[in-house]
Amino acid sequence: MEYAGKLIRGYLLSYSGLLAVSLIFSYLANNYSSTPFITESPTLFHGLIVAPSEEMFFRYFVPLLLMYFGFPYLLGSCMVAAPLFAAAHYWAYNNNIYAMLSAFTAGCWNSMIVYKYSGREPFNFSPGLLCAMLGHASYNLTVTYMADRMLEISVITALLWALFEIYFRRVEE
Repeated sequence: MEYAGKLIRGYLLSYSGLLAVSLIFSYLANNYSSTPFITESPTLFHGLIVAPSEEMFFRYFVPLLLMYFGFPYLLGSCMVAAPLFAAAHYWAYNNNIYAMLSAFTAGCWNSMIVYKYSGREPFNFSPGLLCAMLGHASYNLTVTYMADRMLEISVITALLWALFEIYFRRVEE
């Protein structure tokens, strides 16, 4: 039950957070920039192949390599992997600074999700990495097929996360 609880909570928090990050930076771009916020136009391929691959590389491989050299997970993930994640989206976002900041923030967000919902002693990536993969894939699919409903979906998933957080904390006590 503990694994399932972490997986559900981590997924909901990742998904709602990624939607919120995108909405915040889209708002900033539209109000303070003459350059429109351009998101990639992901397809099913981006949801099922690209998102998990990016999470494996930027939330697992790069931080694991840095952990080998003594960096704590969050430091390596947010200070090295998240900027690399933003740089990897340079062409997809047409050099839009708000989109790049959005990708950086999303990278840090999912790094925190991986850390929060993973085992500690010794650190392992389960189920936190799967939470980040599912949240990223859901985000890509949402911006493809339901971009006009991102705010509502973000609020609903954040509320569901809060309800599950309360429920599983009581169950785990």
